[in-house]
Amino acid sequence: MSIVTGGQPAARRGLMLIRGFLSQNVAIGCSYGAFGVSLLALQERYSAGRGVISLGFSCVILGMGLLGPLIAASVNRFGLKWTMMTGAVLASCGYTVLALSSSTTAFLLAFAFLIGPGVALSGTLPVGLLVGGWYPEARGRAVGLATMPVLLSFMPMLGVLLIERLDLSGFYIILAALHFLMLPVLAGIHSAPPFPPAGQDGAKRGQAQSGKLLTSPVFWLMVLCGGVLNAVGITGVANMVALLIEQGRSPAEAGFLASLMGGSSVLGAFSVGWLCDRFGGGRALSFASAGFACGWLVLATMSGVFLMALSVFLIGVCGAGVFPAVNVLSTRIFGLERLAHVLGLFGLFTLPMTFILPPAAGLLHDITGSYRIMVGAIVLSCAIVAGCFFLLGRFERRAMQGAGD
Repeated sequence: MSIVTGGQPAARRGLMLIRGFLSQNVAIGCSYGAFGVSLLALQERYSAGRGVISLGFSCVILGMGLLGPLIAASVNRFGLKWTMMTGAVLASCGYTVLALSSSTTAFLLAFAFLIGPGVALSGTLPVGLLVGGWYPEARGRAVGLATMPVLLSFMPMLGVLLIERLDLSGFYIILAALHFLMLPVLAGIHSAPPFPPAGQDGAKRGQAQSGKLLTSPVFWLMVLCGGVLNAVGITGVANMVALLIEQGRSPAEAGFLASLMGGSSVLGAFSVGWLCDRFGGGRALSFASAGFACGWLVLATMSGVFLMALSVFLIGVCGAGVFPAVNVLSTRIFGLERLAHVLGLFGLFTLPMTFILPPAAGLLHDITGSYRIMVGAIVLSCAIVAGCFFLLGRFERRAMQGAGD
């Protein structure tokens, strides 16, 4: 091809995007997609409550959040290839431990010290660095394409089938093998050639103003509301299959509906992105919050298959659009030069909510015997968050108007 960037042929850039897409989908699809569908089988194996088992998924979220700053250091010292290959090896070892273990302690340790770090080192953040580096002129579109959760949409249905045919241990052995097979793909990764650095002065200014950021009520409102939406999304991934089965759906039907939720997330990133361009990040997040509330309300009160499918589809669309919309909102309020700093602090300060709320939902189920209170809390909190983001949207619009004056 004649199209080049930085002296590199477009075909090579395309291969890097494909490698990143495969790594992202294996890392996220196996961790997020497989956990919900194996939740009940894990409870049976370990004779543990749903709150304890849900803690395993929270360990993945914890590892991804805490290792974020260390990933950049690893990439700078060892490169993207070795960083991502290390992540695939760790995750493969973690799923092997799950296949062989009969101890709740081993189960939690595998998620905390193997699968969680493995997902962090081979998932969204390093893939974003890889693909964004090769496509600096179209970073948003390229990263969005590479991080589309295609495998996540198929994993629930596939997981139900594999667990029925091979039992839980066989299922985890397949996940371990899938990560091992990723090693030749990741071995072909090359970091993008260096481009003229842009925005370094702006980054330094953003770091120098971190104190002002931490005293900004707008920032903390964004953290609180965005953290609620992220936690709701993760709670849904972890508990959706169990909730649907509790409502009388067969495992196959529950797996299909969970897969539908995952599939709709592919559409969500694009549709919420359109809302961001049309109405702004704050208004898009307000719409997403209202969609979450409506989806969960219908899911809890209606029993028809069509309405259930519509509700999980809506939940998936809204969940996938949270991060892109937060990205736009942060850029317009705090400025492009401070975006990396703002998003880094956003991820750090929302970690307590994303870590605590999923196992808290499982524990609440253990105490009450149903998901009704959990769903009610989700609907109420999302309705409140929708109003808060609507107000932030007005602040965002004033900030944009001030920047244009």
